[in-house]
Amino acid sequence: MAGTGSPRVPVPRGGGQNRRPGGTDTSVAGHRRGGGPRPSGLRSVRTQLIAPILVAMIGLATLSTLQAATATSASRDASRTRTAAVTATSAVLFVHELEREVAETAALRQRGGKSGAALMVAQRERTDQAARRYLDDSRRAVESVPALAGAIRKANDLYGQLGAVRESADNGAAITLVGDAAYRGLAEALLAIADAVPAQIRDIELANAARAVAAIAAVEHYAALERDLLRAIFSRGAVEPGELGTMSEIRGARAQRQAEFERAATAEEARAFETVLRGADIDKAEKMSAAVRDVERSPGGVKADADAWFVAQSGVIRRLNVVSVDFSDALDLRADQIAVNASRRAWATGIGTAVLGLTALGIAILLAVRTSRRLRQLRAAALQMARRDLPDAINSVTTGAGQRPESAESAAVVTRSIAATNDEIGQVADAFGSVHRTALRLAGEQAELRVDMSRMAEVLARRIRTLITRQLRLLDEFERDETDPDVLARLFALDHLAARLRRNGENLLVLSGGEPGRPQTHAVQFGAVVTAAASEIDDFERVEVVQADLAVAGPAVGDVVHLLAELLENAASFSPPTQPVRVDARPTVDGAMVRVHDSGIGIVPARLAEINARLSVPSNLSSAAAGTMGLHVVSHLAARHGIRVQLHATGSGTVAYVALPHRVLEQASALPAGRGGVARPEPVRGGGARPEPVRQEPVQVPSTVGAPLGRPRTSERPQQSGTAAAPWFRPYLSSGETPTPPPPPGSWPPRPGTPSSAAGGGSMSEANLPRRRPGAQLAPGTTEQQPQTSPAAAVDPELVRSRLAAFAEGVSAAARRTNSAATGQKDQ
Repeated sequence: MAGTGSPRVPVPRGGGQNRRPGGTDTSVAGHRRGGGPRPSGLRSVRTQLIAPILVAMIGLATLSTLQAATATSASRDASRTRTAAVTATSAVLFVHELEREVAETAALRQRGGKSGAALMVAQRERTDQAARRYLDDSRRAVESVPALAGAIRKANDLYGQLGAVRESADNGAAITLVGDAAYRGLAEALLAIADAVPAQIRDIELANAARAVAAIAAVEHYAALERDLLRAIFSRGAVEPGELGTMSEIRGARAQRQAEFERAATAEEARAFETVLRGADIDKAEKMSAAVRDVERSPGGVKADADAWFVAQSGVIRRLNVVSVDFSDALDLRADQIAVNASRRAWATGIGTAVLGLTALGIAILLAVRTSRRLRQLRAAALQMARRDLPDAINSVTTGAGQRPESAESAAVVTRSIAATNDEIGQVADAFGSVHRTALRLAGEQAELRVDMSRMAEVLARRIRTLITRQLRLLDEFERDETDPDVLARLFALDHLAARLRRNGENLLVLSGGEPGRPQTHAVQFGAVVTAAASEIDDFERVEVVQADLAVAGPAVGDVVHLLAELLENAASFSPPTQPVRVDARPTVDGAMVRVHDSGIGIVPARLAEINARLSVPSNLSSAAAGTMGLHVVSHLAARHGIRVQLHATGSGTVAYVALPHRVLEQASALPAGRGGVARPEPVRGGGARPEPVRQEPVQVPSTVGAPLGRPRTSERPQQSGTAAAPWFRPYLSSGETPTPPPPPGSWPPRPGTPSSAAGGGSMSEANLPRRRPGAQLAPGTTEQQPQTSPAAAVDPELVRSRLAAFAEGVSAAARRTNSAATGQKDQ
């Protein structure tokens, strides 16, 4: 549509109409370069990037013959390293299986019989498999790493005695890792091989990894020694001479090897070790061990269950073995990687290539540093424009401040310095400067347009609100003097429509940054707040409120009413017209949680996420707010008071959660009598009974069709009218108007009796009809006694509207019932 929307930026047409001779483009102010001749020689970026590559290639071709010897030597060293690492891993695995065999053998001897023989046989098979792997790796290690030959031969000699030791154990000999020299000697010889491997590895990281593996294996070995020693002590319930010394020696050696592991391990390996050594079995084993060490002061410590100790310490050993296996696998993998890399470097790297590569790198640095520095400066200028220059320009327009002078770090200054040269980067910098100037101009124009639109919308909204306020006052006057029920019903409908129009005008005011202006000085109970919100929507009769012992602080009442009205209207619009919209609230730690339930078809997850994102971050006034104005208004009102609003889909519709903070709440018990809009609710009895929605009793109204005026008829009327029951339904009162305390919301006027005469306290209208006085015909005790107002005080229009609205709707309901009854009689 003409005359609306953002201003269009003129786009030049034609290929060369706006270009001066010499390459100057006049389509953008300040743009001094266009196509221009291409830079040549060393000024070309292409030449600057290719030159280092050419130098490096020439050097690689010249010294390629020197690569073979160095690469071959490195490959040979890597192969030896891999063989040594694999040998250490297999030796550690052999030690672990050997210790498990000793444990199973000792357990079989203690149990007696043949019940555990199968376990021992299976463990011996696993030990033999580990031994075969170790023997294969050790043979290759003797050939590749002669320095390991002595330790390997010693371990192999002790391995030859393993058969005799097993035969002795089968014949009933007591076998323990501590007491048996063959088992313990073989285990320590294998650990000596693992300790000798790091010295044969040149790679520092790999050598430290090998030391860590050897240290962990030694820690596991000493833990196994302690397990066997304390199992024997717990089995006999006493400590023999020398056993405490042996135990101290074992624990000291274990602590020494653990400290060695901490020195050699990486930070990641140390964390993994600490993580594994945490658990109930670890703590239990340490506690039982400490009890034995403290046997002199506490003799009962050796009376513990031997099997419990065995299980706990076995858990410790199992954890240590897990760490050892992980580190061993990592050691093998790292050694394999080193060997592969060395083989690849045999044909690609060398000392001469490295020297020439450094030379080429130096030349490339001399040529590339300048280019990269200028590119970084150009990038920094772009970021400076996006992060500071454009926002500052927009803020200057928005706040009305003057234009700031250019600083040395501004994008314009940086791009001008880069554009001083005549290469491709200079041309890009100059083009970017043109983009920068155009962007600043357009951003300023758009900011001015946005400010003007916001101010225009705010002024328009305030004028609309003023007109609607005048309309509501006129309706007050009409309702005050009107006695015809039909006319009162129409006036009430107009009153309700005007209230909805006022809320929509306030929506525009909120989106434009203005204050809605609903003054309230005292706190109001939650039920009255929801009633006032329901009175501002079309389907107010569908709203069901579960009363809560909460009160909203006075300064936040108007905005909370507005927020809930938007949510109620949304819930009523997107749910079946026959289904109610339920509102309840409950106190929480952070304040209160209000829930608005509807029975609609729900919202798809993608749309729900989009709506919740809009509710969490208020947006500016734009065309996007046209279709979802209520959501934008809710987000603005919620952000103003720190309220959180989120929608959640359920199986039966959608629930809007409104989290009210403490600063917008007050204690309902602290409200004075007659304040807060609603009476304080009674506590729910019955424990877990669910609170029922607040509904009203039937209202007795006089019939207007087919029955005498004094004959009462009953009309079921729900609670959710509530329009006039809210003292903040009007935004403000004109000067001189003194509000009268409203009747207690949550109760409808009872059946009116026979119209009072002028002599009874009322007066007669020009139509010779009795003019009712508010509250004159109410049954005694049905309402609270209101304080007497001064004779000069004006009648509160809210009070009049409340009672007249209730009366008009009751009359309409009675008329509908009378018409239905008359139609039925005719049909008969």
